[in-house]
Amino acid sequence: MKHAILGFCLFAAACSQPLSPSAPSIAGAGGAQTQAKGGANVEVAFTKWSTGFPAFAGVSGGDVAGTFAATVLSRVPFDNGTIVQLEARYEVIGAGADSAHSFVVHIEGTLNNQTRKAVLNGTVISGWNVGAQAHVTFDVIDPPTGTRCVPAAPVNSRCFQGTIRVMPGSAS
Repeated sequence: MKHAILGFCLFAAACSQPLSPSAPSIAGAGGAQTQAKGGANVEVAFTKWSTGFPAFAGVSGGDVAGTFAATVLSRVPFDNGTIVQLEARYEVIGAGADSAHSFVVHIEGTLNNQTRKAVLNGTVISGWNVGAQAHVTFDVIDPPTGTRCVPAAPVNSRCFQGTIRVMPGSAS
């Protein structure tokens, strides 16, 4: 199993209105729908940054090295100002030998602005391991002024470091 330590960036503070549930299609992620052999969990680390809310771009590592894209479908802050309900579409696009392992997940969960941690759950809706359950966690990270969370990210981008865990044995 490949391992990588990557972060991901998310612009989390500016929007308070739910967004239209539309997401751009990323070539390569919506191809053949296949299952992993053996049913071992898949863990993908990713780094993500805003390219103009609600869209995000990034890189992936771990079990699927390549690129990453996301769209926040809704963002609804609770009245307490601490918890934010999120719905999103994440796309992992494998590169090179990992190109057959591209997939799209639809996830929902919460971000706690006080602890700066999020937990989301959902399903692989397209590509590798279609139908499997997915579990996403991330931490909010603000890089020091004048720096980047990863080389490809814009300077001073707010980052979230996280992992997508796909559980192939849960696919129907």
